[in-house]
Amino acid sequence: MSIITARCPVSQQAVIRVTDFEGVAINVICDEFDAATRTCRLKRRADEGGPLARLLERVSERTLDRRSTRCDLI
Repeated sequence: MSIITARCPVSQQAVIRVTDFEGVAINVICDEFDAATRTCRLKRRADEGGPLARLLERVSERTLDRRSTRCDLI
């Protein structure tokens, strides 16, 4: 296992990724990560907003080609 510090594109904070020996993420240690659903709480809140809030969130993440509340670090 290895512990990697990564930059979250949503919260703009450093988070910890725990990976196996092949680099597959096992866990993400982040205040906004919901381990039960494996989703990002900040993204979920943006999805609850109107169309403009969703568009602006996807533009800031550069994810206009997909719509997801899943954590990008998993």
